[in-house]
Amino acid sequence: MNKFNRVCIVGKYKSPEVARPVAQVIEFLQGEGVSCLVDDLTAQQLSGFKVDSGTMDEVVSRSDLVVVLGGDGTLLGLARTAATHSVPLLGINLGRLGFLADISLDKMVDSLRAVQQGEYVIDDRVMLDVRIDDEPGTGVWALNDISVGKGQSGSLIQMKVTIDGEFAYDLRSDGLVVSTPTGSTAYALSAGGPIIAPSVDCILLVPVCPHSLSNRPIVIPGSSIVEIEIMEAVDARVHIDSHTHVNIREGGRLMIKVATSKVRLVHSNGHEYFGTLREKLHWAGTIGS
Repeated sequence: MNKFNRVCIVGKYKSPEVARPVAQVIEFLQGEGVSCLVDDLTAQQLSGFKVDSGTMDEVVSRSDLVVVLGGDGTLLGLARTAATHSVPLLGINLGRLGFLADISLDKMVDSLRAVQQGEYVIDDRVMLDVRIDDEPGTGVWALNDISVGKGQSGSLIQMKVTIDGEFAYDLRSDGLVVSTPTGSTAYALSAGGPIIAPSVDCILLVPVCPHSLSNRPIVIPGSSIVEIEIMEAVDARVHIDSHTHVNIREGGRLMIKVATSKVRLVHSNGHEYFGTLREKLHWAGTIGS
């Protein structure tokens, strides 16, 4: 495995506890002869460091690794930019769950040292591409999910769902989650969907509080194209990885498919997906242990 020579460090925005670990990462990497960059917002939280800074897109494009200090939400916010420039992401967890940002703070330096010694694995994750015809020019990527939800009115949404040009079903519900396997442990899981291993080539559709209890989650091939038409809604909104929010009117259509680029996640050697599930979801360990 190659050593990373130019590393971008991004800290959770407006987090009072992020400055110190960001400084520790910079100190360690600079001591290893690595050129460090930070985005402008992270730079505002640092003092006493001579570190290259710039806009997020600029510093990511100039790096061969991005180290993210925050929770999964912080990493999700960077996923599109990193995928656009094919730059891998390494997440250090300052949040709660840490499915994506899976390196703990107390193991941060040891993990970075191991990564710089080539002791890491790359985990490619698919993204979804959503286009909304009510909003010209949209074509936004999501690592976790795209969801259609009701707004402040509280009224149910009626949607027509088509898969690969074939009518699938009409849905009256609070919403619908269209998820990647990565996102199956996020909103889709809380809405009753299954957990899907990240290597499975599929798309997951999970109704949110459907009016008819026979509307159940379904898994479709990753090559599928999902179209959603809003048949009836007072103030429906589209939420993309909980970072981008777009209003959509009656008659509006969404087209969702797997994106052309993937997110590349860096894990320390020994990382286990099911080990992460056991830890984060508090599953039982080995019987008798």
